[in-house]
Amino acid sequence: MGTIREAVASDRAELVRVLSELHPGGADETTLPTVRQEARTFVAEDGSRLVGVVVATLVDYGSSSYGMVEELVVASSARGSGVGTSLVEQCLSWLAAAGVEVVFVSAVDAAASRFYGARGFTPCTGPWLYWAPATPR
Repeated sequence: MGTIREAVASDRAELVRVLSELHPGGADETTLPTVRQEARTFVAEDGSRLVGVVVATLVDYGSSSYGMVEELVVASSARGSGVGTSLVEQCLSWLAAAGVEVVFVSAVDAAASRFYGARGFTPCTGPWLYWAPATPR
């Protein structure tokens, strides 16, 4: 095993070579996408106190993109007040505006699955659920 490092612009030709194994005849220097990766953290406030946080990530390979709801936490004192819903809506709004095709979240218990299901997520496999914007990019 060799070295693992972050890709740089000078790797482009070699990336094309390796990616052609996944997409035979489809990858070349002119179609190789620029990978975009971003993360956003949104918080909910009640006065001067934070009562919730959601962390979302976006990965865009140029030919497909997806988002992840990484973390969602609402203070126990604010649960049931709509804070979680508002945080998820803000997260999904950002991801939809960024052009994602699908958003994933892992729901490890029935209550979390119901929460995300009530907000438009659909079960897929294992603990994962996904959400897709109404208008694909």
